[in-house]
Amino acid sequence: MKKLLVPVKTSLCLLLILFLVQTYSIAGEGVLKTISPKEASDLIAKHKNNTDFIIIDVRTPREFKSGHIEKAILLDYYSKTYTDELKKLDKTKTYLIYCRTGNRTGKTLNLIRNMGFSCVYNMAQGIKGWRSKGFPVTK
Repeated sequence: MKKLLVPVKTSLCLLLILFLVQTYSIAGEGVLKTISPKEASDLIAKHKNNTDFIIIDVRTPREFKSGHIEKAILLDYYSKTYTDELKKLDKTKTYLIYCRTGNRTGKTLNLIRNMGFSCVYNMAQGIKGWRSKGFPVTK
């Protein structure tokens, strides 16, 4: 019986170590995730009064004026200072980013991957997907 106990203890210790390493790894990477417009709507509702939750529209000023998600701020993807503006953001806050169709925000996720952001959600299908689901925009 004692001979069986040693391998069991060793296996349990190895499993615990693997779990801790995986948990640490996930926590260190943060959240960079693409979500649906419905999930984005739910996320916005969940963070309604959270000042550490920021919605960023990366379209052009003209596109932004044609209708955007309420409380979104504009960071023009095509601006010469776009990367610098991203670097200035508080990396500990939670962000929801969107564009027209998801192309610019997909590229933005790649750009910020090494900038140290802890939590960024990319809305798939952009504002087009948002509108197609009947969610409101403001001008």
